[in-house]
Amino acid sequence: MYLDSYEQPRQRPVDNQEQQKYFSGKKKQHTLKNQVVSLPDAKDIVDIVVGAKGPTSDISLFRNQQQRFPPEQSFKGDKGYQGGKNISTPHKKPRKSELTDEQKAGSISTL
Repeated sequence: MYLDSYEQPRQRPVDNQEQQKYFSGKKKQHTLKNQVVSLPDAKDIVDIVVGAKGPTSDISLFRNQQQRFPPEQSFKGDKGYQGGKNISTPHKKPRKSELTDEQKAGSISTL
């Protein structure tokens, strides 16, 4: 199954403490975060999370939802899901060097 999440802009809350909960430093605006779990080729949406607070990380959203799936279920996601159990993510380019051809081929086939 494939994982992805995205942020959706929302109006700025009036209350100062409330607005801090929704401010996304990445997007530099107030957002709601959504996550979609789908079958390969996006044929079906299996699970969806709507309306999480903007600063919530992708992996945190997934860890909360992972209980709904069998423990042996494998997933594929982007770099935001690194460190999760049963999740394949693309290889990250090492600093000041390049990926090997095998790593590049593996990253393309991962997603």
